[in-house]
Amino acid sequence: MKVKIILISVCLIIGVALTSAYGQEKDKKTVQGWFTSTLWSPVYCGDTMVDLLSGGSIRVHYVVHLNGKAKFSEIYQIKGEVTSETGEVFQIKEIDKYYFIDNWYLIYHYNFIGDRGTHYIGTLTWNLLTGEITVGKTVCN
Repeated sequence: MKVKIILISVCLIIGVALTSAYGQEKDKKTVQGWFTSTLWSPVYCGDTMVDLLSGGSIRVHYVVHLNGKAKFSEIYQIKGEVTSETGEVFQIKEIDKYYFIDNWYLIYHYNFIGDRGTHYIGTLTWNLLTGEITVGKTVCN
């Protein structure tokens, strides 16, 4: 009987030790690269959506910081050219940051310069679970 108790105790201790060691994995790394894509972005002046940029040709540089097997930070730098619903062509610069609190959020800072003199600068936060967009500071000229 004592042998069974000792054997079971040793197995439990080994199991707990292995589980703890796996959970404390310290494998951190950063992955980065480039890809080309298209863009979809609503444009706000204050709380009013004034334009929608879609399509175009953009180049994206991404940096993803990994901690073990879980992502904890993603940053995308976007540059390119996109046409608005009005037909104006915009040179765009945008920085997107993904983060997780209670679900995934995307906060992005944009600078859109149009070929007809329109200029939009702003910050939007997008709740990726609900689809809700919260407008931050915007400047429209």
